[in-house]
Amino acid sequence: MLDAALGLFKTPGLRDLGHSDPYLHTGRMDSLEDVVTFYRNASTAERAGLLRNGAHELVGMALGPDDVAPLAAFLRALDEDYR
Repeated sequence: MLDAALGLFKTPGLRDLGHSDPYLHTGRMDSLEDVVTFYRNASTAERAGLLRNGAHELVGMALGPDDVAPLAAFLRALDEDYR
């Protein structure tokens, strides 16, 4: 079954992520910091067993409050410079 699914989904790249706000499929996050904080909180809730139907990958993600700004800055560093 997995073999049949290979190549069916194309995950968007991270290039120019800083230029593609609003974020998430609902557009409810306005900044990369908001997105990183959202996933940081979701991973904490998933590890505590408080997140219903959370993705298993969230368990292995452990970001602290001091990690939000540097991670958002790294993601912005992948933007193209159009000037």
